[in-house]
Amino acid sequence: MRIHLIPNSHIDPVWLWDKQEGIDEVLNTFRSACSRLDENPGLTFSTTSLQFYEWAERHDSGLFDRIGEFVAAGRWEVVGSWWIEPDTNLPLTESLMRQAQFGRQTSQAYFGCDSPVACLPDTFGHPASLPKILAESGFRYFVFNRPNATEKPDLPADLFHWEYKGHRVLAYRFTNHYSQIMPCMADCPDTDDLRSRLDDEAFRTNPVNGYMFGVGDHGGGPSKAEITFYNTYIAEQPPGDIGYSSCRQFFEEAERQPNIPVYAGDLHFHAVGCYSVLRDVKTGVRESEQALMHASRALKMAGRSDGCLDEAWKTTLFNQFHDILPGSCSPSAADDANAELGSVRSFCKDTAYGALRRVSRHVAATVPEGEFRIFNTLPFEIARPVYLESFQYFRNGVFSRGDGTQIAIQEVRPSVCCANRRWEFIASLPAAGFESYYFEAGATWKQPEQEITHFQTDTEIDPALPDVRFLLLDDKSDTWGHDVERYDNVLDLFTLESSSVLDGPVTRKLYQRWTCAWSSVDAVWSAFAGVPGLFVDLQVLWNEHRKILKLEFPAANGGGSTYTMQGAGGPITRAADGREQPLHQWLWVPQGDSGMAVLQDAVFAGDCLDGRLRLNLVRSSIYGLHEPWLPNAADPQHRTDQGVHRMRLRFLPDVDLNVDWLEQMTATFLEPCSVLRVSP
Repeated sequence: MRIHLIPNSHIDPVWLWDKQEGIDEVLNTFRSACSRLDENPGLTFSTTSLQFYEWAERHDSGLFDRIGEFVAAGRWEVVGSWWIEPDTNLPLTESLMRQAQFGRQTSQAYFGCDSPVACLPDTFGHPASLPKILAESGFRYFVFNRPNATEKPDLPADLFHWEYKGHRVLAYRFTNHYSQIMPCMADCPDTDDLRSRLDDEAFRTNPVNGYMFGVGDHGGGPSKAEITFYNTYIAEQPPGDIGYSSCRQFFEEAERQPNIPVYAGDLHFHAVGCYSVLRDVKTGVRESEQALMHASRALKMAGRSDGCLDEAWKTTLFNQFHDILPGSCSPSAADDANAELGSVRSFCKDTAYGALRRVSRHVAATVPEGEFRIFNTLPFEIARPVYLESFQYFRNGVFSRGDGTQIAIQEVRPSVCCANRRWEFIASLPAAGFESYYFEAGATWKQPEQEITHFQTDTEIDPALPDVRFLLLDDKSDTWGHDVERYDNVLDLFTLESSSVLDGPVTRKLYQRWTCAWSSVDAVWSAFAGVPGLFVDLQVLWNEHRKILKLEFPAANGGGSTYTMQGAGGPITRAADGREQPLHQWLWVPQGDSGMAVLQDAVFAGDCLDGRLRLNLVRSSIYGLHEPWLPNAADPQHRTDQGVHRMRLRFLPDVDLNVDWLEQMTATFLEPCSVLRVSP
């Protein structure tokens, strides 16, 4: 068949509305689709997201049963087999694998089938490593719309094999979008425009073409007027030339075409501003991912299943939807996402604590003064800085490991200016286990003077601080960053306002305060004895409107034309050409004969130009600002990303690109190292 007409409805369960309105739109769209199928025996329907079907089963069992009948009859395609249509640039590997896992489990349970087609028609771009995730999740085909032909003109064709390190899927970019009419046109579509779309050059040239139609975004599906038009159009064409179809039927015919080209690389660029706007939602998702994986490992250590985390995973996956995680939703929707993600983190923290308590109680405490049991849930040994902060769990004695070995420890400033005390030391922790540490009350030890824990301004101790700058950039693009590839309009530099140091046997610290305009950056740089690299804790007080804060590392030793970063499914090497790129948790920039690695917990975008690295710390915009709907200057502005933002980074200079080592170092950096306080 030359043109496969695929009636569908792309549904945003959250965008400029909240989830409750999204549930309403899903149910109403499904009811409408069932009615249209009843009225038109030859019609088919396709839609995605197993979360939607769970809502239908929960809120309208009669509707759910009708859908099941159409699925069984082969007229309703449950396409995608993912829990939701997520962003694919920012979620971690585990999240994308679970999107497919929960989607397929639910599809099999509800309908006894799943789909070989990954369908993400509205997601804003896709990383080069995604074919591995898709192939390993059981997908053979991939549907997308973004980036379009203008944004990415270098694809060899709209139908191509997309590859990454030996993994392959057959991908198709729909030429004519996923929805051909706006909701206001549902009853009176522009039939001349529709005819021109169906008669474009690609459709005349290619022997097999896919064409989606149906009112979307806020749901709706194929309207009566649309169906009437397409019924007429089908009747005008030669028999079998055009007809109603599904994504699966299109691909099964398309894959038989000869000489399908092959492409490897990112499917970018569209809406690059979404990689860094609305930090609170992005940080909430990333912290939830880490909390879920940590809780899963803790449960495994306790000999328990992690099935109790499934609902928390589904909540996290839902909030990776491509209009939530990228930051393009409304203020109320963002508030809902933050509340849901906060509940995930709280549940995971309690679950992990209970599991580690279960592990701990099988080993009796032997130290009369009590022990600090520090856990490592990772499957390999780690050695890293940790801290203990307590109101009373300390003694004025020597600090020792469980085997009696004395450990160097340094008292530093606590997090509160009250009665707490805080110490830092280097902990060596076994794989999937714990090590005990304790204060020996009877040993000889001199309590440090209070001033020892204060930062001092009259010394020149410098913990090998890298050459960095904090930049203030102007940003007049919309929330998505449409038609933008680079953010490079530097308005000003942050000025170093104050600097002080703290020195001791375990750690040397440099505290800096940087200021510019109405904002400030507090940076605490830490170097630890025997631990390579430099750690920095950043706290940004951000009061700028439609501006960007970037942390810049100037090029060193010549830089390079590419740099490499962690991606979902594997590492991705990208051009160091100054264009905005989404970030995961590590990246590596070549410098001379080796390079510099950066590990971090809450930076989501950046750029690199011939070795000069810039990390986006904050990008403030207006909620849901989409050109050409510009705000009136006199109107109240619903600004994003105002207030305090925190992130942690570790810099490793002079290291080679070793992906396995970087993955392990990043996991070590992010491991919570949970502390239990136990006594005999």
